Amino acid sequence: MKAAVVHSFDKPLTIEDVPKPKADSGEVVVKIETCGLCHSDIHAAHGDWPFKPNLPLIPGHEAVGIVESVGNGVKEVKEGDRVAIPWMGYACGSCRDCVSGWETQCEQQVMTGYTVDGGYAEYAKANARFVGKVPKGVDPLAAGPLTCAGVTVYKAVKVSGAGSSDLLAVFGIGGLGSFGGTICRYCRSDCDSR
Repeated sequence: MKAAVVHSFDKPLTIEDVPKPKADSGEVVVKIETCGLCHSDIHAAHGDWPFKPNLPLIPGHEAVGIVESVGNGVKEVKEGDRVAIPWMGYACGSCRDCVSGWETQCEQQVMTGYTVDGGYAEYAKANARFVGKVPKGVDPLAAGPLTCAGVTVYKAVKVSGAGSSDLLAVFGIGGLGSFGGTICRYCRSDCDSR
C-alpha cells in the first residue's frame, strides 16, 4: 500500500510502498477515505516535542474510512462500517486517570500517528474500542477533524461546568475555536440536565 512516511525529522515525508497492516485481536484495519492535517501531525513529523515518536512513522490522526477487516474479539464495529480513527488510539480504561475521565494522562495510552502508524496511508490499523462510528450521510471530510479538534473542544466544554445559559468565550478561530459554537449547541441538552 502507499503511505506518507517520516524517516527523519529534518526531511519531508516520502510517499512509498509499505506493508498493509493486519488486524490483531481487538483491532480493525480501515481503508482510509480521507485524513485531515492537524498541526500536531506537523509537530510529529518535525520531532518538535520532548517525547519524540519512533521513526519511521506514518502520521495522521483525523482519519475516516471503511472497516475492511476485524481481528478476534471485535464486537464494537463490523466490516463495512464507516469509522473515524482519533488521536487517542488506546487507553487502558482502568487506571486512576482513565476512571476519573482523564484518559489522556493514561501511562499506557497509544497515540495514533505518533506512537503507532496513522492515517496518511491507504490502510490503517486501529483499536476497535477507540474508533468512532461515522453515521451515514456525514461527509468523511467533515467527520475527520471531529476526532481531534472536535473532541478537544467538547471535553473542555464538558469539564468547564458551563450551563445552558452561561456565556462562554472562545479564543481563536483555528481548528479548535471553529468548533466552539457547534459543540456548545450540541451539548446544550446535557447542560440542561444538570
